[in-house]
Amino acid sequence: MKRLHKDQSRQGAKRIIRQRILAGLFATLLGASVSGCSNLDSTAADISGTGALTASQWYIALDVISIINSDKTLIDHVVSLSTGQDCSTIRKIDGKSYCKKDPVPETPLYCYRTLAAVNCYRTPDPYNTGAQTVDWPPTRSRSL
Repeated sequence: MKRLHKDQSRQGAKRIIRQRILAGLFATLLGASVSGCSNLDSTAADISGTGALTASQWYIALDVISIINSDKTLIDHVVSLSTGQDCSTIRKIDGKSYCKKDPVPETPLYCYRTLAAVNCYRTPDPYNTGAQTVDWPPTRSRSL
């Protein structure tokens, strides 16, 4: 239990550090594009072209915002939509797989109360006794 809590706190700390780094990059990006705004003698040409963000700056800004909010780049979102899986470059950087494997669904258990205990089977009522199922094990985390 303590180990799980430590792992979760480490992951949370990594996420906060990653968000701060990305926020710093984003602030640097905006600072570089706004630095020309200190001159108060701007003309219509300055307003229409030089003060605006370029396409690559917009892409980087949106990519940083996407990473902060979803731990995915814009390309990761496109790959996830095209493959139907959850793919993330950030997860790959952390040493995990790029795309999450779909979890294997756990087969349901059908449990019946007997005289001495509760018996569970993979098929419903295998002996045709007409007994009602009970919710056992309550968490469904144990497998037989």
